[in-house]
Amino acid sequence: MHGALQSSEIITMLTKTDCELARLPWRVLAFVEDHLSNDDISSDNELFTHFVSSGLTRSQAERALSYRQAYLGNVFLSDETPIRIGRPGRDR
Repeated sequence: MHGALQSSEIITMLTKTDCELARLPWRVLAFVEDHLSNDDISSDNELFTHFVSSGLTRSQAERALSYRQAYLGNVFLSDETPIRIGRPGRDR
């Protein structure tokens, strides 16, 4: 489904707000970001299926998964995430 992102792709992603995902209802986006940040067990396919079964469109689920590497292992303030503001948040 998705290959590993190159560092230049991650940098580009982290400098621009994702309007499609940022417009999701707050609870839905929090759900997505929680899984992107904390689910390091599920495969991309499993997480994709989980997102779609939880109400995201296929396009939204694929787009969300493109942020997985940016979220895993990083801590962001709740409103300062790559999807919401397009740049890395500060460490707590």
